[in-house]
Amino acid sequence: MNLAQIRARQQAIRARLLEIEALAEPGADADDAARAAYAALPTEVDTLLGEYDELETSAAPLAARAARVEAVRSAALASPANLESGDGAQRNRTRTDVYVRSATADPYGVDFQRMRLGLVPQTEVSNRALDAIEGAHRSGRLAQDGAEHATRMLQGHRADFRHQTVPMSRMSRAAMAAHILRTGSDDYHDAFESYLEEPEGEGRRAALSLTSANGGYLVPFTLDPTIILTNVGSANPWRQISGQRSTSTNNWNGVTSAGVNAAMLAEGTEDTDHSPTVGTLQITPQKASAWVFGSYEILEDSDFAQQFPMLLADAKDRLEEAKFATGTGTGEPWGAVTRATTVTSIGVGLFAIGDIYAVQQALPARFRGPRSSLNWVANLAIINRARQFDTAGGSSYWTNLGEGSPERLLGSPFRESTTMVGTITTGSKNLLYGDFSQYLIVDRIGMSVLYEPMVKGTANARPTGQAGWFAFWRFGGDVTTTNAFRVLVEG
Repeated sequence: MNLAQIRARQQAIRARLLEIEALAEPGADADDAARAAYAALPTEVDTLLGEYDELETSAAPLAARAARVEAVRSAALASPANLESGDGAQRNRTRTDVYVRSATADPYGVDFQRMRLGLVPQTEVSNRALDAIEGAHRSGRLAQDGAEHATRMLQGHRADFRHQTVPMSRMSRAAMAAHILRTGSDDYHDAFESYLEEPEGEGRRAALSLTSANGGYLVPFTLDPTIILTNVGSANPWRQISGQRSTSTNNWNGVTSAGVNAAMLAEGTEDTDHSPTVGTLQITPQKASAWVFGSYEILEDSDFAQQFPMLLADAKDRLEEAKFATGTGTGEPWGAVTRATTVTSIGVGLFAIGDIYAVQQALPARFRGPRSSLNWVANLAIINRARQFDTAGGSSYWTNLGEGSPERLLGSPFRESTTMVGTITTGSKNLLYGDFSQYLIVDRIGMSVLYEPMVKGTANARPTGQAGWFAFWRFGGDVTTTNAFRVLVEG
């Protein structure tokens, strides 16, 4: 392992140790498997600490050698006018390799390799990434909303759909900055297009030198939907209204609690224990993929390199919309509709205005307060049926549903999900309502593309005269509590 790989593994070990530290002991109602897993944690901690120490031992000579190389290189770059003999040379050397942010700064220059080896402070990496975002926006490769979103994350926070601050871990920020710098330069952008057009030629050599993808490619961050979130113009509502997190590890861990229950206390009476019960929420991003292939003739004669990122983003958007809505949680995210608590319709095979009121009043008060995270979600066919309930200019809903698609229903936005059921049949889940700050989407940073130069047939494993690209990424989703959502089920 080289120094960068050792540091990356140590970072992953630190992250896992923090996760273990945050885990709470299983309660009395926990099953045997949960108790056994918790009992095994001390052994895992000892194993991780031992591995960390071994890595530190391996890293020491590599770091020392890199420091010696850096000292010699810095001396060569120092201004001759400031060089002295003896100790004064070290004290008075003028550094010419210190990165300083400015409108004209080049985040990919000024000893970029030293930064990639982990020999500079994280603040410098972040500063370079911020300048990379600004440069991508000025060049037109990164839209305004994408630039603002990426900047907020690098600054240690992000504004969610309610414009409220959502903190990000230091490790996630570091991984995001590294991802941007690995995949954001003009050289990388050009090499990515070369890789798509001629994977066996210059593109492959550039990939091996610019990233550790072993002949593959991370999608440039200016095209990566993980960085540039689906904006408000998308038909997919889930990223617009849900809470979102990013992780550079295998999963994301949160803490849940039912809270504290207060009670009346008589004078001189000992109080009872009202301590809250704390649990854990773990969301594991699952792998999704897209395999695109075609004949050599088609790939040579078309502008596939220009079309592929757009096609990939569209495929990602449509897949995620379906999984965030109705995912089963097995090898894929949990869908909000799947996890929501059900409310049975008043009539049989009939969607009526009373069902809307029933769903609203079934949501607990904690999640029904005046907040912008409350949303209705349904198929367009259901939205149009609801719109037809109002025949008197707002008398049914205390609001006017005169828009082409209702903007608000009982004070909350009404949004379209193409995956939700649009027919009124027994057992169908037609109308979702809830506090979407309680539905979390977790992205594993980065999306990768690998090239297969020779597709073979299934019968005899002979070449078919075709080549293809395999793209993959990881994402997850789940609700923090099922009480935060209600879904109408037709009786």
